[in-house]
Amino acid sequence: MRALTRCLSSTFCLGASLFAVSAALASDSAALKRYELPNQDTLEMTLPAGWEDQVEQPDGGGPPTIVMSIRPDGPRQVFITPEWPDPTAKEVRELAQLRDAIRDAAERVKPESVESYLEVRQLNGSNGVGYYFAATDRDPGADEFKFMNQGALQVGSLTLWFTILANDGEDTVAVEALAMLQAARHRRTGLDQL
Repeated sequence: MRALTRCLSSTFCLGASLFAVSAALASDSAALKRYELPNQDTLEMTLPAGWEDQVEQPDGGGPPTIVMSIRPDGPRQVFITPEWPDPTAKEVRELAQLRDAIRDAAERVKPESVESYLEVRQLNGSNGVGYYFAATDRDPGADEFKFMNQGALQVGSLTLWFTILANDGEDTVAVEALAMLQAARHRRTGLDQL
């Protein structure tokens, strides 16, 4: 009887330990998030481990902004605003227009950046193509960020406008955020057509 009790206790303890370990790992692993958009479609992204998100909806409607922190109670460092086409429009935004919009944004940022030339780079996602640039702030304030990646990526019929901010020692923030964007998925419901 004692052997059986020890065995059951050991099994229970082992099971409880495995549950605790798997729960801890789950909180440290990437999380698939689904964002329902005002047009009834869904945007899906897998947040890197430990990142937190919140959705900010502007007054009066319009596209929400998904805001992310790379650690609990940390500063907001990733901003994503999904834009969807007008359901009556016949065309999705053309890539040349998207590239020009990002090039214009880079030109506006250039006077404040260390770089004399801000290269607009192509960003290939699993469901679309986009463009972005990287800039280093010439003189960041005490509560400001030193590095910025900014751009737009087509995901299905959505355009994701994004800004990624980081400081020294946060080298993986842009890499992880860009990978998350590249793997994003747009799930159309068609309800905006009704």
